[in-house]
Amino acid sequence: MAGDPGKLVGRARGIVATSIRAVRTRMELLAVEIQETGTRAIRDLLIAGMALNFVLFGLLLGAVWIVLAVPAELRRFLLGFFSLAFLICGAGALLWLRSDSAGRKPFLHATLTILKGDEQALDKKHPDEQT
Repeated sequence: MAGDPGKLVGRARGIVATSIRAVRTRMELLAVEIQETGTRAIRDLLIAGMALNFVLFGLLLGAVWIVLAVPAELRRFLLGFFSLAFLICGAGALLWLRSDSAGRKPFLHATLTILKGDEQALDKKHPDEQT
């Protein structure tokens, strides 16, 4: 026995409308997350670049000042020492960056979590359905 066609069309429209609203909400969440991530990344890169330039310039001038302040016979040793110290600091910074990025949540983590929850909710059978 077929149900009332008007009710079926109404239910179908309701399902489609709900699905469209859910997709729109997920896309809005995705857009906000992409915008926030991009803005934060650009700001962080600019600040890090400025800080790096100032620190490197200060270290270089300090090293030159120290090298010129010591007697000529110690300058080669001191230049080698500063070179090694700068290389060790650079390697340490790279290791720090690598370990710090390992603990971050992946890109679009919140959106993917919501979509996985939606998928799990849809996979559950409705109580009216029969197996």
